[in-house]
Amino acid sequence: MSTQTTRMSDSMEFNNMIPILVALILVVFTYVLLKQLFGKAKGNTVIMVGIEGSGKTALYAQLVAGKEVQTQASITENSSQLTNPPFKIVDVPGNARLRGDIFAKYSKNVRGVVVVVDSADFVDHVRECSEVLYEVLLNSDVQKSKCPVLLFCNKQDEEMSRGPDPIRSAMERELTTLNNTAVNALSDDSG
Repeated sequence: MSTQTTRMSDSMEFNNMIPILVALILVVFTYVLLKQLFGKAKGNTVIMVGIEGSGKTALYAQLVAGKEVQTQASITENSSQLTNPPFKIVDVPGNARLRGDIFAKYSKNVRGVVVVVDSADFVDHVRECSEVLYEVLLNSDVQKSKCPVLLFCNKQDEEMSRGPDPIRSAMERELTTLNNTAVNALSDDSG
């Protein structure tokens, strides 16, 4: 009888352990799943991009040095490592021939993109500004990272500047046109 009692006692102890084992397995499974979904290290680079004259370098200097500086057209990128919070900020030149390669150089480690638009001169450059945003949104590194993209309406203090809502609306219309053009071009190529 004592052997049977021991077996029953062992069986009851094992039955009491089942919920603990299930909970432990569930915790390990959840940890592995979350590590797979969110385990990739986020980039640490914020890229500022826009057309020439949009004010990227002035904004960059304000963020990095905390003061206004006289700027001119950039032919190379400006970059600085900030400490609080820690991230790198990169000011990409506005020249279309330089912009793509320099953007690609930093997009592998992107944490966010700031598309800078000159609010005072926007009407004359809506297509060009929208093309920059379109290129950013189609960039595979930006898409993989799912980083935020901020449309920064610069020079709001100038008399003829447009507000953020009209700029957003105009760019949405232009992005739709750009996308439709690209889709139609692909349709024409395929037969």
